Amino acid sequence: MTATSPREAVQRLGREQVAHVVVLLERDFGPPGPPLAGGVAPGTIANQYLLDALDRGEHDRFVVWPGHDPIAVLYFGATGTLVPAGDPAAAHALAEAAERIGWRVLVGDAPIGWALLAASNRGVFRRRANAREQRFMVAEQGAVADLHRPEPEGFRLAREEDVEVLVDFACRLHVEDRMGPPIARSARSAVRARVRETIARRDTFVVERGGVAVGKADLSLRSRRRGGQIAGVYVDAAARGQGVAAGLIGELVRMLLRDGLPGVSLHVRSDNAPAIAAYRRAGMSDRGPWVLALR
Repeated sequence: MTATSPREAVQRLGREQVAHVVVLLERDFGPPGPPLAGGVAPGTIANQYLLDALDRGEHDRFVVWPGHDPIAVLYFGATGTLVPAGDPAAAHALAEAAERIGWRVLVGDAPIGWALLAASNRGVFRRRANAREQRFMVAEQGAVADLHRPEPEGFRLAREEDVEVLVDFACRLHVEDRMGPPIARSARSAVRARVRETIARRDTFVVERGGVAVGKADLSLRSRRRGGQIAGVYVDAAARGQGVAAGLIGELVRMLLRDGLPGVSLHVRSDNAPAIAAYRRAGMSDRGPWVLALR
């Protein structure tokens, strides 16, 4: 590890540093390791969100510390999402940058995520975040058997006629996943707009029974280079325990791997044992703790 001083300033990621930071993220800030299937670097899936942002030219949304030889990075999304990666020793310096810019959601690897939250909570007047442990679950090329298994019954892309059911699912998920209080009717129009956007992008999939959607999942990332990420998984209470989640996620995993993506990931609450079991049946493995914080 590079010797650093806590007084060294956090710096914006310069265009000339991008290639070096990409290598650091692909290694997960560790020494070079054996590649995954298809020659993919071992940190590609763990840091897929950050790598995809750099692939899209969003280097100006990153800060690094220290500036001359980074041991950690911090990404600020346009909607207030904060994503750290790297050595927890950078947490104090990065926390100061985070507080200057402001954030709404933090998600990232547990060691640096918890360290960043601890450093952020030192100020007397700072608003403390509601944080919890997640599990980071992954399916990689070569690790999932039978990629050409038939689709589960009722699996399909979401359609316009699903909008109201999916809005209801999203509002229920918000409460059941402890994201906050129930969404007011006056705020449902924003949820409806987001649902319609993901349907238009062909990023929402459902399982239906009797012509009605009983489970859904969204793709929050689909990159041939960095992999896919699944989010917003929800199964109607009346359909739980029937293999809907395992079938839905299993088919999404197989679909994305068949398309050549290096891997697929998702985050799930660490205390949601039924969901974790369903994702294991879908071919995913637990790669360790992450943290999700809201404020």
